[in-house]
Amino acid sequence: MRLILTAVIFALCAAPAAALPRVMSLNLCADPYLMAFADKAQIVALTPLSRDASLSANAAAAENFPVSDGQIEAIIELKPDLVIVSSWSDPMRNALIKRLGFELLTLDAAQNYTAARDEIITLGKAIGREAQARAYLQNLDTALAALQKITHAPKVLPLQRRNLTVGQGHILDDILSRAGAVNLGRDTSDSPMRRVSLESALAVQADYILVNETDEMPDSRGMEFITHPALARAYPATRRLHIDNNLLVCAGASTPRAVAALISQLNQYQKRAASSQ
Repeated sequence: MRLILTAVIFALCAAPAAALPRVMSLNLCADPYLMAFADKAQIVALTPLSRDASLSANAAAAENFPVSDGQIEAIIELKPDLVIVSSWSDPMRNALIKRLGFELLTLDAAQNYTAARDEIITLGKAIGREAQARAYLQNLDTALAALQKITHAPKVLPLQRRNLTVGQGHILDDILSRAGAVNLGRDTSDSPMRRVSLESALAVQADYILVNETDEMPDSRGMEFITHPALARAYPATRRLHIDNNLLVCAGASTPRAVAALISQLNQYQKRAASSQ
């Protein structure tokens, strides 16, 4: 009997662990998570945009992973166990992927860090790497908690091309709040984006404006608002904050870096103002 039990225990210990699902990403927001906590061998392909530095803050790391064009032909050829899509993905393509027998996981492009935290755990569970996802999330939480908020609550007006500002529900609003700033783009409608006139942008008397594109960017028609002479006089370089666009595509992986960049600029400008008095 003892020999039989020993044999059973040995067989159980020797049995291979369940194979991790092979994963293909069609969701740019999922790419940094997969690179961070998936087993590299289970990543069939990331999105090609993961290597685009203008959209991905992890473009350099993505060079070490395979990518695909995301077409149906590529999915059939690569045969992933799980395809990660976005809630913004083409529903007809998603339906076709399902009909072909592939499992789908739909994740949003989280617009705030709280929502991103939930998505990280959801993804970790789906790919059989929950423990690694929780460890990764803990690192993000720690990095964010280590940042010292601005204490003087500066008033900031976010401005984007084509006369747009952002309010509650937008990723920039979450970043501003976590940095300790007041978002003057908010209004009573709680709309994540709205148009604002040049007169309103000047009358609001913000301490700073926040842009995610530089004056040298092309598309002069779209940038006419931000580059307007009146706005330039009211908000010179010392009253302009900037966050790279690749930190604003999705909340989550890039949130600590975006908040840190904003806090660093605000502290720098505050020190300059204090020294000039």
